[in-house]
Amino acid sequence: MLDKLTGMRTFVAAVQTGSFVAAAARLSMSPQMVARHIAALEKTLETRLLNRTTRRQSLTPTGSLYFSRCEAILQAIDNAEREASGAAEIPSGTLRLNAPVTFGRYALAEFLSQFLGRYPLMSIELTLSDEVINPASEDFDMVIRIGEPDKHLRLAAKPLLPYRLIVCAAPQYLASHGWPTHPSDLEHHECLGFSPWPAGLTCQWPFTSSDGLTEVTVTSRLTINDWGAILEAALKGAGVLMGYEKGLEQPVKKGQLVTLLEDYKIPERVMNVLYDASRANETRYKIFIDELCDYFNE
Repeated sequence: MLDKLTGMRTFVAAVQTGSFVAAAARLSMSPQMVARHIAALEKTLETRLLNRTTRRQSLTPTGSLYFSRCEAILQAIDNAEREASGAAEIPSGTLRLNAPVTFGRYALAEFLSQFLGRYPLMSIELTLSDEVINPASEDFDMVIRIGEPDKHLRLAAKPLLPYRLIVCAAPQYLASHGWPTHPSDLEHHECLGFSPWPAGLTCQWPFTSSDGLTEVTVTSRLTINDWGAILEAALKGAGVLMGYEKGLEQPVKKGQLVTLLEDYKIPERVMNVLYDASRANETRYKIFIDELCDYFNE
């Protein structure tokens, strides 16, 4: 006989993700098992919860009411478990974290490695994406986001070091094309583009100085949707790169890239870790956020 609590979690996951396949991926089970759990619930309740066709699924009126009740019940259970495990002095358990791709790859991964070394009972599940994420609906414990937080999400926010960009190029590129001394010089350089900026189209690169804000129109013949690949192209001398300061620290230190236009700054963007304030006193939650903020505010 299938467990009813697991059935409720499966049903909620199917509704939140929009399909049995996506729910199966979230819950690490097969789509067939998802279907079995929901069928068992419907048999026990003697009513249909979901209307399903080959293309879409939708809640029945009864299913909609049952879904809201299940969400509340599962949240209460999860809160009770978190409070119990969070009361321990030594942090343990798993934190599910979402962060921007470039920040996660070039800055956050190092912090997480050090953090897990200090706390052997902790586990981290990190998902990298640049989309706007609601921790509650996406089942993340916390998210890190660049830019002002969306006030509609009703989340607590703690600031991290602002997200800073710099401009640089490989020595071989500069030897062939010359050094830009003013932002306007970039209009005559190969500037590498980051999707969704389409190849061959223009983009505005902003700079500030004592003279105020300057926006330079640059054009790229090479646009890539992965910043790591853009970095590789810059290292090969393909053009001028605007990129995340921390992600460029090592290539700059090694002389593989040269920082340009140092008298001009690119406007910083705020960055925050967003989380459910009601969980702030859980040991693992509190220690992780405190150490994250300390590490990225030095």
